Amino acid sequence: MAAEFLWTLADASQLASAFNGALLNGRPEGRVAFVGRSNVGKSSLINRVVGSKVAQTSAQPGKTRALHFYDWLDGKKIVVDLPGYGFAKQSKDDRDSWAALISDYIEADPGLECAIVLIDARNGPTAKDYEAIDFLRSESIPMLFAITKIDQWKNQSERAKRKREVETAIGELGYGSELIFFTSAEKGLGVRELQAEIRKAAPPTEMQEGR
Repeated sequence: MAAEFLWTLADASQLASAFNGALLNGRPEGRVAFVGRSNVGKSSLINRVVGSKVAQTSAQPGKTRALHFYDWLDGKKIVVDLPGYGFAKQSKDDRDSWAALISDYIEADPGLECAIVLIDARNGPTAKDYEAIDFLRSESIPMLFAITKIDQWKNQSERAKRKREVETAIGELGYGSELIFFTSAEKGLGVRELQAEIRKAAPPTEMQEGR
């Protein structure tokens, strides 16, 4: 098995007992967090990256309401599946509580090496995506950007146009095109390149100098 489920954390009160320095429940592996809007294809991409169907996919956006941790054995990382944001049909209280849980986790985990921000290829960065990026940057979390569902671009002309638009939008935030990965979980496009970059994420001891 390339990956396996470890834990679910549903309440911020569990964070204090989960961490001992950079150790997560006694585990030394660095963490990489996947974050994105509801219905961006996060679970499907996680499963592709780790090579196992550990993250549960759902036709109902916003189903993930807790943090899920997976041991990516081949990558020697712990993957953190963060709750999706921006699901309008949920109450404001629900959305606020999810945002607080994400915020509390990021601030609590000194072993978080990087965040993979998922952006839907069909509509590019949204206002909620920009908010997430701004928050991660304020916490000095390095980011990679995974553009999902590129198989839904209709033709070569649209692919070229949309790629330029995404690279320009992210470039205006100060991030280079080398941090952007165009992916399709359905077809496996761009996954190998993303895997390689995640494997290169800095160990927690190096990360702490910037946090």
